[in-house]
Amino acid sequence: MAENTKPDAIGDAGAYTNFASNIGTARDKASHGQFVRHDIPDDQLEAVYQNWLAKRIVNRPSSDMLRAGWFFENIQGSNLKKLEEACKHYHLNQVLLSSLILSRLHGKVYVLIGSADGQNLDQPFEINKLGVGRLEFFTVIKKKYLTEDTRSYLPPSACCGLLKQPEFYKLRFNDGTPEKRIHHSRLIKICHADVVSEEPQSILQEVYEDLLDHASVKRSTASLVHESKIDIIRTPSLVEKITEDMKTVVERFMSVGFLKSLNGMIVLDKEEEYDSKTYTFGGLPDLMREFSIQTAGAADIPYTILFGQSPAGMNATGEHDTRNYYDSIATKQEWMLKPILMKFLALICQSTFGKQFPDLNVVFNPLWQLDAKIRSEVEKANAERDEKYLNMGIITESQIARQLQIDGVYSVIDDDHIKELELMVDTDGSEDHSTVKTPTTTDPEE
Repeated sequence: MAENTKPDAIGDAGAYTNFASNIGTARDKASHGQFVRHDIPDDQLEAVYQNWLAKRIVNRPSSDMLRAGWFFENIQGSNLKKLEEACKHYHLNQVLLSSLILSRLHGKVYVLIGSADGQNLDQPFEINKLGVGRLEFFTVIKKKYLTEDTRSYLPPSACCGLLKQPEFYKLRFNDGTPEKRIHHSRLIKICHADVVSEEPQSILQEVYEDLLDHASVKRSTASLVHESKIDIIRTPSLVEKITEDMKTVVERFMSVGFLKSLNGMIVLDKEEEYDSKTYTFGGLPDLMREFSIQTAGAADIPYTILFGQSPAGMNATGEHDTRNYYDSIATKQEWMLKPILMKFLALICQSTFGKQFPDLNVVFNPLWQLDAKIRSEVEKANAERDEKYLNMGIITESQIARQLQIDGVYSVIDDDHIKELELMVDTDGSEDHSTVKTPTTTDPEE
């Protein structure tokens, strides 16, 4: 029976190999390259964050997730107004923005729930027992101030199947204040991670090398500017003069530079020669742009948004890249921001109304806005569609008005107008289209 010998090739499982040119074999130089894990400490992350490009990579997606805002569903009237005022009172937008930025910068961040429930920080927090007006504040805490207490962990059933989730955290600042023990239920943990089972990492961890390359090319290019023009003076027996009296030679050429800057002319000895060389930077702009494009790709942010420049090329507008970016932001809003936001809203509702709204929902306003021409075409098509469905009896006028209010087509359509339309519906579900009135302001004296 013939013995099977394993070829000396890295690509034995189907990868391409060529023994004549050593491609895919152990002698292939490219086969010895490997990726090495490099964890950036928190102090280095703070230093990188001072760079304007790193700061924009961290901040821009966070602010974009909140920039267009959102509206509430399944809550109306005075309750809606009270909820909106409560969100402003607790500075919900600012807390969310700080949390998203710090989670992208350090991988994770914690928000302390400040409540006057009569319990210590190391006691469990029960939202159903939170009284009206007992929620006091939200405090964003950096990861470096909180350490996990590894003496006790929660069961996987209590934390959506995650392993090694601590039951308690230790809060310690660098100002000498005593350490405090905090129960996990009093903290809202916000993580930046694509894989929930892995330890969250900073977004700068992913783009660190590209940021270094971009900064290196930029600084090197700036240094070359100082070497763009070099004066050359040929002096007979220069080496011997330097050996004999270095100080005199230095003073000689310093005086030449001084006279040149003073009166614009160079005074030389008869046997000395003067020349100058200049350098061009024709390829440097393309090189810098290429490194900028690589950095934008690593950050998953379009070049036009990250650097604020129009793309190069004929008929290039960057519209496609921008729309793809906004689509990715919308995905992050639904998958990451919305679950966090609902936790905050549950606490705010409990403290504001003494209860929660099980059907409460938030819908994020779209970031991508159509231009006037396309918007008018879309509204015309929607109007024709609504008229057709109205005549077929599929929808009612109040439902159309509600959709127009959600889309923000008319600012004059409010809840009172929609309620008036709903009251005009007959008991059999049909609407009296002849009696629809526009809401008017009633004089109290009439």
